[in-house]
Amino acid sequence: MLALWEERVRKEIPNAVREDHAIIVNTLPAVLRQIAEALSTRHPRQLATEGSTVAEEHGGERVRMTHFSLEDVIHEYMLLREVLVEVLEEEEPLTEAERKVLHSSIDQNTMKACTAYVLVQAGFREQFAAVLAHDLRGPLSAAKAAASLVLRKPSAEDVPRWVARVIDSIDRADRMIQDLLDAMRAQTGAQLEVHLEDSDLVVVVREAVDHLRTVYGDRFVLAAAGPVQGKFGTDPMRRAVENLAINAVKYGAAGRPITITVNQVQGRAFVLVHNEGSPIPAEQMPTLFRAFQRLSAAEKSGHRGWGLWLAQVRAVAEAHGGSIAVESLEGLGTTFTIDVPLRPPERKA
Repeated sequence: MLALWEERVRKEIPNAVREDHAIIVNTLPAVLRQIAEALSTRHPRQLATEGSTVAEEHGGERVRMTHFSLEDVIHEYMLLREVLVEVLEEEEPLTEAERKVLHSSIDQNTMKACTAYVLVQAGFREQFAAVLAHDLRGPLSAAKAAASLVLRKPSAEDVPRWVARVIDSIDRADRMIQDLLDAMRAQTGAQLEVHLEDSDLVVVVREAVDHLRTVYGDRFVLAAAGPVQGKFGTDPMRRAVENLAINAVKYGAAGRPITITVNQVQGRAFVLVHNEGSPIPAEQMPTLFRAFQRLSAAEKSGHRGWGLWLAQVRAVAEAHGGSIAVESLEGLGTTFTIDVPLRPPERKA
């Protein structure tokens, strides 16, 4: 039943195509067990959802771990009903009582899952709005304070430094907004628009590293054997490298070098960002590049953020016709790899 259901889900629900088997199946084994118990005359369960929160967990996890829409959740339960009826009636029809239990159980599962989906989504929106307001207030407040100093002391020797602080703070706020727009666009399934131009990727990455050093110190090691010429969206790619490096600063071993390698192989360009430290938990790998997903290490360390940086990196890589991958193992550290063609193919109109 599960195999047949998963096959139809992947065929009929576009958002399910790229999901791992374990993510797709989710709580369905428990749902099938509960339906079987409800159909059994020897079990006290009258409906599959009776005395259980499995349906609510399914709806919540669809928000947290997949790209499923509310319509997709309803659709997958419709397919479950379809499969159950087909399989259970292969040899003989269900009785009227069995049909009532089956359909009521599916209806209850659908209702509870959808309710949980909406509640979790609403909670995310509230949390996101709070974090957004808090994070944007930081650079804007810094810009306002520096501008006030210029206004009060327009002839002071420190005016250039204060003006530079205003510009830097506004750039930080603009970067946050750009990352949000990039990640949200990717989240909807649309491809990020980038202006591709002939450039040297090593130069682009070096500019990112130079900026990072002014903020985080001399921890960054750039390794490149020579130029990597191609067509790249220089500003989005620069921000993607900075996002990976900042991620390495936040979650890597404190004070240890962060190595950024740029090379090319077989017509493809690679940017590898490596940091030492604890590996990323295996269970968090499948959702790592989704918007609004944050590592458990972020919660433990108190790092605030929108969970957008890695989603922005994926959006940039895919806009170049490439991909982003991660390798993270105990003793070897963590390496994020941007892999894009040197000259992306022309997009179809």
